[in-house]
Amino acid sequence: MTKNYTLIFLTGFSGSGKSTIGPLLANSLGYEFVDLDQTIEKRAGKAITRIFAEEGEACFRELELQALQEVVNRTNLVISLGGGVLENERSWALVRESGTLVYLKSSPKTLARRLCNKSDRPLLKGENDRKLSREEIEEKITSILMRREPRYESANISVLTDIKRIGSTVEELTRKIERYVRKASASTNNP
Repeated sequence: MTKNYTLIFLTGFSGSGKSTIGPLLANSLGYEFVDLDQTIEKRAGKAITRIFAEEGEACFRELELQALQEVVNRTNLVISLGGGVLENERSWALVRESGTLVYLKSSPKTLARRLCNKSDRPLLKGENDRKLSREEIEEKITSILMRREPRYESANISVLTDIKRIGSTVEELTRKIERYVRKASASTNNP
């Protein structure tokens, strides 16, 4: 598989801004946008929370891999990845080999604030679907981030999404991606 630098994968924890920033970034770059979670829901005919509840996380990760395998052959595309995609070895390898990985980084405190009123995040619920307090959510996020962060941090491009306005983040990412793609394409064409 040849690496396609115009295949932009957005990664980061749930609540980091992938679904919000993704379409704006795609528009700014003149690319198409795909939200992998929405693709999975459409294909499965049910919400991710139901997939997790009825079929388990392993089944969801397999559906995620299948959806990913379908988009990697395209170009000029911004793909919002679910927060846990990179934990699956095959998905991780596919992303690294096929495109440019962009990490939208946020602190556990910011993520907990953004997610504390969301009910559609299966990994952020307590036993028997108990609603967690903001502090419990922050603790859970910190724990999950410890596991995911090494892969997030290996991204080709990173940007902090805690305090910037969305427009500023999109502008910064557009500049970084255009520069990265130009540089990477030039080095590939002139070995």
